[in-house]
Amino acid sequence: MKRILVKEVYKPHGTASVMLPEDTLLEDVIARFAHEPVLRGIFLVDSRQRLAGVITRMSLMKWVHFQLFGGRRTKTASPWEVFRFVSAAKAKDLSSRDWNSLAVRETDSLQTALERMIDHNEGVVPVIDTEGKILGDLRLPEVLLKALEVGKQATP
Repeated sequence: MKRILVKEVYKPHGTASVMLPEDTLLEDVIARFAHEPVLRGIFLVDSRQRLAGVITRMSLMKWVHFQLFGGRRTKTASPWEVFRFVSAAKAKDLSSRDWNSLAVRETDSLQTALERMIDHNEGVVPVIDTEGKILGDLRLPEVLLKALEVGKQATP
């Protein structure tokens, strides 16, 4: 099977995610997510426009749980996570700490990208250049369409 690269599949400056400064108020991030149902990811950038973090849907769900219910019954929350969710004021406070393991480059294989999506339970991943600047996002629908295309090519 031919090796498929991320650059063959993703769309530069995708529409499933948005880039925001890492110091954006968390309230503004929450409102943006709430008012834009098609939004799947928030990629945070530093002052040099490099990827500085990712706010995942799971992070937002945990934040809501802590805000509304004090985090009760949260089986996987460490004391550090509890503090992080309770005291978050800016976007970077809610950012996933392992965002770098989620990002992919255009030259990465689609298999690597899909495995990262699965490992992080995310339907969108940031695509970055060698300097860490965001080029766009790779979304599950794009991967699905590529799978259909490859399947049709394999059918005689």
